[in-house]
Amino acid sequence: MSAADTVFARPVTPDNFSRYGKVYDLTGDTDPKVVWTVGDGWLDGFTKTPLIDGRGHLGVTRGGSAPWHCSAMERHPHTEEAIFCLAQQVVLAVAPASDATAPDRNEIEAFVIAPGQAVVMDRNVWHDACRGVSGPTPYYWMAVCGLGESPWVPVAGGPKLVQAIPGEGPTA
Repeated sequence: MSAADTVFARPVTPDNFSRYGKVYDLTGDTDPKVVWTVGDGWLDGFTKTPLIDGRGHLGVTRGGSAPWHCSAMERHPHTEEAIFCLAQQVVLAVAPASDATAPDRNEIEAFVIAPGQAVVMDRNVWHDACRGVSGPTPYYWMAVCGLGESPWVPVAGGPKLVQAIPGEGPTA
């Protein structure tokens, strides 16, 4: 398998994810998009604006494990979607929002999301279900549901292998 057939996940940052949406860091104490409060024995952070536009639904997906072959993706034309972890790092594979009928395998990127981080994908960003960095891992998502079908479609050009190396993510 050639390097063109594999994408390696990298730690998500506001800069490297800006093509797809926003990143919030709710544990770093420095994200300017977060309001920080301190009490006796605790520190709190919450987003300055609602996490997604609209009245979002909260869900949990129980994802498998990296590596995996990203062979199909979905997108949501009527809602943003937020992804955030329960307790373990997850890998999110995405492709740019487009009017195409399928995502292009050559445009797939992958990002490691750590506990305490949240990513919010813009409308129409192609994405696969997340997978755990070091084993099957559940994660939360938030989106407005009931706005129409979001069909999963095969990746144009065929599957792409998505890999994450345990211990190299943002909380290593």
